[in-house]
Amino acid sequence: MTDWSVKMKNKRKMILKVAERLISQKGYSKTTIEEITKKVGIGKGTFYLYFKDKNDLFFSIIKEEFENLMLKIKEEVEEIEDFFERLKKGIEIYLEYHEKNYNFFKILLQEKPFIKRKSFEKFWRDFFKKWGSFMKDGFEEQIKKNKIKKIDLEDIIYSLIGILHGNIHNWIINNRKYSLVEKKDVIFKIFTEGIRR
Repeated sequence: MTDWSVKMKNKRKMILKVAERLISQKGYSKTTIEEITKKVGIGKGTFYLYFKDKNDLFFSIIKEEFENLMLKIKEEVEEIEDFFERLKKGIEIYLEYHEKNYNFFKILLQEKPFIKRKSFEKFWRDFFKKWGSFMKDGFEEQIKKNKIKKIDLEDIIYSLIGILHGNIHNWIINNRKYSLVEKKDVIFKIFTEGIRR
C-alpha cells in the first residue's frame, strides 16, 4: 500500500468516526456535511472523493461497523471446536460490541424513520445474507448430526438475531443501566433450548 493510499484510507476512517459521533449526538437530519468536514479539517470536495452524499456516508458507517463485528466474531470463534461453545462466544462478542459501540447502535435506532426506506431495506437484506452465510454451515452441520431440530435455517438465524436485537433495544431503552454482556447466558439458554433435541 502506498503512502497516498494509506492517507486516503485514514482520512476516510476519520470522516466515518467524526460523522458517527456527530450523528449520534445531533441526529442524522441535523448533522450537515459542512459540520463533518469542518471537524475533520477537510474541504467539501475532499468529502465527495469518499462518499456520494450523506446517505452514502450513513450506510458506510453502518456497513463498516457490522463488517468489523463479523470479522471480530470469526476471529474469536474459529479456534473453538464445540459448536454450542462457538455460538455462546459469538453471542457474547455481539453483545459486547454493541455495548462498546453504543453511539453507532444508537444511530440505527433513532435514525430508522428518517432515512431512505429502500436503502435501509437493501442494507438489511445484504447484512442478513452475509450473516446467514457466516452462520449457516454450523447450523447445517448440527442438523445433520441430529443435535438440533430440523428447522429452516433462515428461521433459526432470524430468531437468534431477533433475540439479540430485542435485548439490545431493551438495554438502550433502559438507559444502559446494566451490562449488556450479562445477558449472554440467558440469550444462549433461551435460544438453544428452543432448538436442541
